[in-house]
Amino acid sequence: LAALTLVLVPAVAAADASGYRFELTPMVGYNFGGTIEGEDSFLFDSDLEANDGESFGITFDIPLSRSLQLELLASRQSTELTFDDGLFGPNFDVADFDVTYYHVGILWQGQSGRISPFFVASLGIGELDPNIQGASSETRFSGSIGGGVKIFFDAAQHVGLRLEGRGFWTDISDDH
Repeated sequence: LAALTLVLVPAVAAADASGYRFELTPMVGYNFGGTIEGEDSFLFDSDLEANDGESFGITFDIPLSRSLQLELLASRQSTELTFDDGLFGPNFDVADFDVTYYHVGILWQGQSGRISPFFVASLGIGELDPNIQGASSETRFSGSIGGGVKIFFDAAQHVGLRLEGRGFWTDISDDH
């Protein structure tokens, strides 16, 4: 935290002097599920699917220059792990499953006007928390990449809407 604070303080001062502003964005989204392969799990021999579902979180963007921002992200999705035996086989819920991401990244945005396209990449941790007897929460390395557009409602760029598509990857292999 101390090292991060030392990095952020100069960025904050530069942002204030240059007229660029912080951006605090509450997020509501929809995450598409993923697969936990049986070979990566000590609890199951078969693949499990994480169901699609709602997510929520927050991003805090700190301007580094006119087109670069340091982004801090926290996001959470509560879903279920499901066993899917194919088109004609049975499907059943195995357990509740929570996924929480904490990431630090870089956001590059194009023009600075009312409509600003952007690209973002981040690294951090993913906390995987299955509600299964004999299993515990695990924290794993994760990354994300995405892009979208910021649409500001006022010329001063105080209030706006951020539309984004982002993919997350979490290392769940046992090769540690």
